[in-house]
Amino acid sequence: MKKHFIRNLCLLLATVLLVSCFAACKSDKKEKKEDETDIFVTPKPSPEELGGIVTLSTYRTAPNDTSAFMFIQEYVLQYPGVEVYNDNEYTYDEYFATLDERVENGTIGDVFLVDSDRLAKYVEKGYVVNLSPYCRNLVEFTSGNFKKLYPDTDFFRAAYEDALYENRLYMIPTEYENKAVLINLDLFEKNGLKMPSDKWTWDDVLENAKLLKEAGVAAPVVMDYTDFSVWGAFALGGGGELFKVADEKTGETRLNLTDPKVSSGLKMLAEDFIAAGLISEKTPGELTEEELRQSAMVVISHSDLRHWEDTLKDENFAWEFAHFPRFSSGDEKDPYNHNIGVKTLGFAIRVREYDPDDYTEADILMEDQIRVQLALYALVPEAAVALAGTTGYRVPALISANQKRFWREYPLPGKNTSVFSLYNTADFSATLEAHMISTAAAELTESVGEVIKQYAADPDNGSLDDLLQKIQDNVNANW
Repeated sequence: MKKHFIRNLCLLLATVLLVSCFAACKSDKKEKKEDETDIFVTPKPSPEELGGIVTLSTYRTAPNDTSAFMFIQEYVLQYPGVEVYNDNEYTYDEYFATLDERVENGTIGDVFLVDSDRLAKYVEKGYVVNLSPYCRNLVEFTSGNFKKLYPDTDFFRAAYEDALYENRLYMIPTEYENKAVLINLDLFEKNGLKMPSDKWTWDDVLENAKLLKEAGVAAPVVMDYTDFSVWGAFALGGGGELFKVADEKTGETRLNLTDPKVSSGLKMLAEDFIAAGLISEKTPGELTEEELRQSAMVVISHSDLRHWEDTLKDENFAWEFAHFPRFSSGDEKDPYNHNIGVKTLGFAIRVREYDPDDYTEADILMEDQIRVQLALYALVPEAAVALAGTTGYRVPALISANQKRFWREYPLPGKNTSVFSLYNTADFSATLEAHMISTAAAELTESVGEVIKQYAADPDNGSLDDLLQKIQDNVNANW
């Protein structure tokens, strides 16, 4: 695989460092005044000077994608003694199609991009490093000031939750992907429908889908309802608790599919949408460009846009983004339940085994610090912006980087791309592994999807509540 070798550009910048202060370094700083919560009042703390080689693995959005290069350049300007190999020859689809194999056989980089769907599995197999100890008292130097970093608040809440396993941080979020809806304005206008408002509900989606179906539209709605980020929204739409605390003392949590408020949302999905033939058999990722033109409402993530980039740039194809629909709560004071599934990508550190004949303890400490600092560098706003690139292909997970509008022009300027981060307070973690072990989560995802499909095909053959009860009992027994 071709790799790009990046060397330091200027030793004069060696004093401009991002500093990671570990718990053992608490004595290096004094107490801070109440109005100086982010500013160190002691002389500039200096990290141990780092020197060595590290490899970063990520994907590329296009042959000329330089975002990883720019991120690495930001890093080596701060750490001129470190050399970074850039492993980014794979496209998005190629990268994640081969990721499991590369992680298992050790050919992935020291720091590598992982998606939240795989994170728990990698943790349980001992492939990735626990980053929580390194994030205590974390400090950055930027714009002439030292500032404390707080991963739990600097990232979108759902992105941070996606990075956790058993309340430990194993990933530094870089990309944020909540669900939204792509509206085919050509089909809407042809059938007398208007662009949905920001507060449209799933009842509105249902009404539009029925009208489109009657008018002969083959695919009124396209969405992967077997994905937790979709069926989870229906499960939470009634205001119930999908995961319920079973033991207040231990905090032990159990699956709660049979909560009437949970099952009612799943019944709506199965009976009103799937059984009524309003949802395409294809998922959004399976649509060709021509099939996209024939679909009216497509539930998508931001990364899906790359599959149809040419079609979306066609001036003869009219479309727009709509916010992910809400559910009517029946409460006059709070009339809507708004729950949006999200998937997160971020940097993890591969666990390495060191041969004591080749590495001293000091060598190992240095190697670990280099890798940790590279992953943590995604917390620096300037670096996060560099990593997102200027093409708009990526939505930054870091709030301060996300607030910069550079990414919102993709694939065309003037589109309502705010749907991909505006309602982040309503987003729930789309990966079940944030709540349960990976084996139980995988079983739940597969089972719920199959049961919804089975029930929708023959609603008279058994009760959905009974089917959900069986899943709940089985998953809780294996949790």
